[in-house]
Amino acid sequence: MTCKFDRRAFIGGSIATGAALAAPGILRAAPAGEVVVRGLGGAYQDAMDAAIYKPFTKATGINVAVQLATAAQVVAMVDAKRIAIDVLDLGELQLISLNKRGILGPIDYDGMKFTNPGDIKASVRHPNLVGNLYFATVLVYNTDVFKAGEHPKSWKDFWNVAAFPGARTLADQRSGAAELEFALLADGVSRDHLYPIDMDRAFASLDRIKPHVSKWWDTGAISAQLLERKEAVAGGLWNGRAQDLIDKGAPLAIEWNEAKQQLQMWATVKGSPNAENAQRFVDFALQPQVQAELTRHIAYGPTNDKAFKFVRPEDLAKLPSAPENYKNSFDQNAVWWSDNLAAIGERWQSWVLH
Repeated sequence: MTCKFDRRAFIGGSIATGAALAAPGILRAAPAGEVVVRGLGGAYQDAMDAAIYKPFTKATGINVAVQLATAAQVVAMVDAKRIAIDVLDLGELQLISLNKRGILGPIDYDGMKFTNPGDIKASVRHPNLVGNLYFATVLVYNTDVFKAGEHPKSWKDFWNVAAFPGARTLADQRSGAAELEFALLADGVSRDHLYPIDMDRAFASLDRIKPHVSKWWDTGAISAQLLERKEAVAGGLWNGRAQDLIDKGAPLAIEWNEAKQQLQMWATVKGSPNAENAQRFVDFALQPQVQAELTRHIAYGPTNDKAFKFVRPEDLAKLPSAPENYKNSFDQNAVWWSDNLAAIGERWQSWVLH
């Protein structure tokens, strides 16, 4: 199974309604023997249920209850001192913001019994948050238009509409982040010199591709539709969304070179009613065998390096953090984005409308 849910919700956490938090049954502290996890719904939740939630309950006897909530609703419940969630499953940008507000509790790496913390990539292991999985924005192209070996192999090629003609699609800022990094790569900046982003240079590069963009997409569903309908012959898409189309027989392929790696992360809520169970859950979910099992259900990559020993060969090529895919990609600098998100949003809105 691959990702079939709306990635805008995946990044922004915009799934639940305020009514959900107002339900008395949800606001009560969960009874002993439970852990309440902020979920996302859809195919992602189905994958988590099969690979993590049910196995955790079987191994520990602790029931997993899933609560849909936005990052803003998590803040509201903490401010009201009515904490109903123990574990957060959110994008890195959102968790950095919550951490700045003092909402997250520490990850007890020293107390881990299931996982060896040293097996987790050092770059995703932080005091109050830890990498859950990798997803990526990748260059996707139509194989009816571009034959094998003749397709755009970099963002410089993607920008080169003379050599690789056809309409393009790229993410709107409303999807979570505009593709400033791809614009810089297209302009000759190397992967290891992308940050801090030179916004003037990035927007100047975007000026060149703008006339060829049929639509700036803001949801994964729209990005898929554009390529399915051939309203664009190449685009920057989330790998799970693209893989879902490919698995269904769409004439598309993924170019992993210069993919942008992004993180979904685990964190615990400070003062939550089931703090000990929350630590056990995070510990369990980070095991290599558990992360490998998740790849059977959804095309997102492990953060535990030992997991790849247990990944099926047919799944490996689809994963962002698979060694062959990861080595030619770059990690999004979520700290930089968190610090500059508001300024970019204002500039983007003015730019995209003119």
